[in-house]
Amino acid sequence: MRTSLAETARAALTAAHGPDADGRATVPAPRLDGTTTTVVADTCVRGDLGFVLLLHRRKDGLVAEELFFSNRESTGVWGAAEHLSGSGGIPDLTSPEEVAAVLRGWSMTVLGASETGLHTGRPQADDGYELLRFHVLLVDESIGRLDIEDTTAGASAVPHRVVKPLTSQVALVALFPEERVTVRTGTDAGTGVRSMGEMFELAGSEAVFRAPWA
Repeated sequence: MRTSLAETARAALTAAHGPDADGRATVPAPRLDGTTTTVVADTCVRGDLGFVLLLHRRKDGLVAEELFFSNRESTGVWGAAEHLSGSGGIPDLTSPEEVAAVLRGWSMTVLGASETGLHTGRPQADDGYELLRFHVLLVDESIGRLDIEDTTAGASAVPHRVVKPLTSQVALVALFPEERVTVRTGTDAGTGVRSMGEMFELAGSEAVFRAPWA
């Protein structure tokens, strides 16, 4: 099962961010149903590190998340995906009532966060390793994008903004240590939710990560 999930994660990175990808948003993820038990909720690339959030239905019927990562080689090809973490308790996206109960009328909410030490190779890393933080967001089905602005202390005076297209109602944001971003939902009209453009401030880890042999 884990091998199959890893292959799905690598294929998702290749399709969305591989050397032959055209940069357009990927096809929206199918819903978990009687025949589809695993879907790609989102991908996130930071430098040559790629992350994939998969959702799959467990044998007990609950929906779980699995986070995978891969390194991009000099050719632009993604290497084998490796498992980082997993957890249960993700809302069943096939149940509008369950999703609505979590969102409570808002356009976006934070489902959770986790941290993992990885080799990033950046100059500021400790022997190449850093503690990355992953934020998982749930958005209303009417939202098509997230607007992400870098608010890290000492960042450029000109705000750096990224428009993140959504392929499902669950989004992944990966941050390096001490990074801070502001995330807003797209301001599409006529959605019927309580408030558009809701904002969350997300932060990376403040902890110093020591390499495994330190």
